[in-house]
Amino acid sequence: MVHHPHTAQEESDHQWRTRSLSSLFYSAGLFVLGGFVLWIGQTVIVPVVLAAFLSFLIITVKRQCERIPGIGAKLPEWLSFFLSFSLIVLVLFTLVAVVANNVNGVADASEAYATKFTEIWESLNMNTVDLPFREDIVSSLESLRTNAVDLVTQFLRDLGRSAGSFLGGLTTVLLYTAFMLLERGRFLKKAVQIAGPSEGRAIVSGIIDDLGRLIREYISVKTSTSLLTGAISWVIMLALGIDFAGFWAMVIFALNYIPVLGSIIGVILPTVLALVQPDKGGVTLFLLSAVLLTGAQQLVGSFIEPRMMGRSLNLSPLVILLSLAAWGTLWGVPGMFLCVPMTVVLMIVLAQFESTHAVAVLLSDDGDLSSIVKRKNGGEAAAA
Repeated sequence: MVHHPHTAQEESDHQWRTRSLSSLFYSAGLFVLGGFVLWIGQTVIVPVVLAAFLSFLIITVKRQCERIPGIGAKLPEWLSFFLSFSLIVLVLFTLVAVVANNVNGVADASEAYATKFTEIWESLNMNTVDLPFREDIVSSLESLRTNAVDLVTQFLRDLGRSAGSFLGGLTTVLLYTAFMLLERGRFLKKAVQIAGPSEGRAIVSGIIDDLGRLIREYISVKTSTSLLTGAISWVIMLALGIDFAGFWAMVIFALNYIPVLGSIIGVILPTVLALVQPDKGGVTLFLLSAVLLTGAQQLVGSFIEPRMMGRSLNLSPLVILLSLAAWGTLWGVPGMFLCVPMTVVLMIVLAQFESTHAVAVLLSDDGDLSSIVKRKNGGEAAAA
């Protein structure tokens, strides 16, 4: 039997396949290990990450304060930070307090909602007279009616208690935020210094600049559009006479930070209340509120927000949905709020290195990373 020696090309192909397979296994192992660390350490990691993004929000507000005509440019930096920090703290505590108080109000009015719900249910039962298996259907509807009222009431009361206990966690996050703002300049210098040679320092500096620019832009645009959506929704609910319109507007504002799912929940909650509202509630109010609130979400989410945000994030819609599921599984509700900026952070970091650049391209919407990564290499970073 004759053995043919391997050619140089065959040997090169074999080595490339071996390296690719090894890289695949190493990457999969690091991915699993990283996910485990993020999950097991969420008690410590999540408040720190929330504090980091809150710091970006405060810096964004500070820059807006400095643009105030007349006095903005004259404000000392420490005073701008203090005013911005105080404003964000006031807004957060007000939001939590309003949610806690109104949740208890909705829960206290649950008996009136249950009575209206019963009337609607009896109307549905009358429409099942000619249906087969009517007794089974009626029995199931009655069981669902009884359990639904109890579950909704208990859920609202639990939500009110959770909002109260959230104040303790919020205090911790704000404490982290204060120290991050105080250490911001020194931390950035140290991060660049430990990167090693000048090329590594340029890469780290470029990553920090890109992260800061995109996250500030995302937070600024998302906050503006969420406020706009909440304001339009408040006007709609006030005009329709839906109870607790201000409360639901705040809920819509907060939920708008959760992509896709948040907008859906933000429409469902007040429209269900409109259906069982004691005074004006019913199918007509339900349909009107559903159509108008959905229209407000579509107007802002599909037309206004894309024009304000542009192609700056360049995330694939499928990737956004997958990131929502992944970060929500790892960190729960905080992960849902943070899924978009965390995925942007991951994409920017992966785009800086040749070995992971392909993964960053897969995460992007159109494969063009120039809109999110302004520095192609260390030389350009140094020049910038």
